[in-house]
Amino acid sequence: MRGGKSKEELLPRQHERAASTSLLFITILLQAVTSIRVERVVVPPLVETGRRVELECQYREDGDKLYSLKWWRGDDQFYQYVPPDRSHFPIRGVDVNWTATTSRNSGHNGCEVVVLERVGLDTAGLYKCEVMADASFQTEFKEANMTVIHLPEGPPVIQPSPGINIHNITWGQRVALTCITPPASPPPHLTWLIDGRRVNTSLVKSLPPVFQSNLVRVSSRLEFTFSSHLLDQDRPLQVTCMAVQGSGVPTSSPHHLGSLEREEGYRQSVTLHLKPSPPPSFWERMFSGSGSHISCPHYHSLLLLLLLLLLLPALFTSTNTTTTTTKTIITSSSSPSTTTNTTTTC
Repeated sequence: MRGGKSKEELLPRQHERAASTSLLFITILLQAVTSIRVERVVVPPLVETGRRVELECQYREDGDKLYSLKWWRGDDQFYQYVPPDRSHFPIRGVDVNWTATTSRNSGHNGCEVVVLERVGLDTAGLYKCEVMADASFQTEFKEANMTVIHLPEGPPVIQPSPGINIHNITWGQRVALTCITPPASPPPHLTWLIDGRRVNTSLVKSLPPVFQSNLVRVSSRLEFTFSSHLLDQDRPLQVTCMAVQGSGVPTSSPHHLGSLEREEGYRQSVTLHLKPSPPPSFWERMFSGSGSHISCPHYHSLLLLLLLLLLLPALFTSTNTTTTTTKTIITSSSSPSTTTNTTTTC
């Protein structure tokens, strides 16, 4: 054959390709028949500090046995199970309880349960379970994330500003209250309520956070004027500060319940009592309108008052004139009597 290879030369290479393809197919078939896979990984998505948690790795042996099972947090391996031996590699924030860690097997299904004690903020991270088959050394893994939060150790505290007596508030008084949370992580979000209704954000000012180790203490100030639009009647006013964990998890309950109700969040309330108002004076009744305007019902009273003020000088003048005239008449009446007596005597 010109310009090419003979049939005898091409035939061995075709057999080699066919053999390679067959071997690859057999390998894939064996892996499909004899394999191992991770069915499910159970990692608590949200955990409070100090709690105990269980990490579950559920796997299935499909024709092949488990050679090893490993747990990782991020890039750090902290646990290994090579039946029947277990080993632990210490890493920060991961405290394995060897006594509670167990294996649960049922037929081709297996489950390795690793127990962690005293969860802390540094325990959080991405957890991965990796399994390896015995014969084929096939590996497979699944992973899940764990978030750790530190709840406040109580409800927030509401502090009135200096000079404010919450039991003796007067109309028109400027009221300033500060809400402070115990240390927490992530930082709680504070919300103010007046008689159960959210207040306008323009009345609220967030104060700089205070950091303590890995925890944060947050505070917020509410300022408003005690006026009639806040009250429907002459009654106490309830102001509430609610703290909700920054991750969207409410952090406690109303303080008077004495138990955690995380659906509602930590709450603290103060009651503002209105000082009893004295009876309005004459001038307050006279000028009871808003601003410098005079209310219409008292307009005629004001005119009457002005008229009386104008008439007072005339009344005083008239009184003096009357008194002088009376004295003159009395004097005139007395003079003839004196004259008569004098004449009789002469």
